[in-house]
Amino acid sequence: MTSAAVDLGGTRIKLGLIEGSSLQYFKIIPASPENGLKDLLPEIKGQISEAVETLALDIKDLSGIGISFPGLVNSKENRILSAPVAKYSDAASLDLKKWALKSFALPIVVENDANMALLGEWKYGAGKDCDNLVMVTLGTGIGTSVIINGEPLRGVHFQAGCLGGHFTLDANGDKCICGNYGCIEMQTSKGALLKMLKSEREITNSSLFNEKKPDFKKLFEHAKQKDALAKKILGHILKIWGIALVNLIHAYDPEKIIISGGIIGADYPIVQKLQEFVNKHAWTPWGEVKIVKALNPDSAALFGAHFKLNELIIKKSL
Repeated sequence: MTSAAVDLGGTRIKLGLIEGSSLQYFKIIPASPENGLKDLLPEIKGQISEAVETLALDIKDLSGIGISFPGLVNSKENRILSAPVAKYSDAASLDLKKWALKSFALPIVVENDANMALLGEWKYGAGKDCDNLVMVTLGTGIGTSVIINGEPLRGVHFQAGCLGGHFTLDANGDKCICGNYGCIEMQTSKGALLKMLKSEREITNSSLFNEKKPDFKKLFEHAKQKDALAKKILGHILKIWGIALVNLIHAYDPEKIIISGGIIGADYPIVQKLQEFVNKHAWTPWGEVKIVKALNPDSAALFGAHFKLNELIIKKSL
């Protein structure tokens, strides 16, 4: 059957219809998470209906609705537990199961976005044929997810494995929105990039320094052009990311780490640099952990929702 999937991001919402292992329909619409999720539900309902109509299907042809959410989720009850500050702050108060039944007469599966994306890469992407995986999503924030011996790691409170971006890197670092200090995410955010630029005022002949709106895309561009400041800052950020991967390896013992998120499209050997760092610093006497790019960075969470809906159908048939 065909699954309808929605990936709620910080700046974009991705929608898809998947049948088998094929993405039949894909669309991106802008997100306004500061306004909450409740006001977005009618738009999501309309977009799913439009997708079904475009493929000449009927709502009854769908197996269910899958939602990927950037926060903590009780994946057994398909209920959002906690949302990031200023992102879909009303989400935990919403009954999405009731919404799906009322809107489509269909079941729903809800999962943390990094967890959903790893499921998608495990079954349909770069993680196929490997049952000990970690995924790291480098984007607006840093998301992580873990599979150990073929079992997705969730924990009793559904936060095991998905908070790797909030491991402390600097005990004297800035306070993060999570409440911790010196998180990996805080050390490599856009704000951290701007802070690093301000601390290097003496390098005013840098092309990156003179950018009006510096961001990670510009950082990679200027580093490739051998701008000294860009290379220095990028080297620092890559070291932080490398330390994060080593921490995850020591914590979860994966055979492979999948790197996803907005930065992997950059024209820069990010994965190669991270592989070199991990090979040098991770304590893995059994061999090397492979660092690979996600095969479906834009749609992995959609495929993950499809997998979970298929699992739900199988459970109901037993």
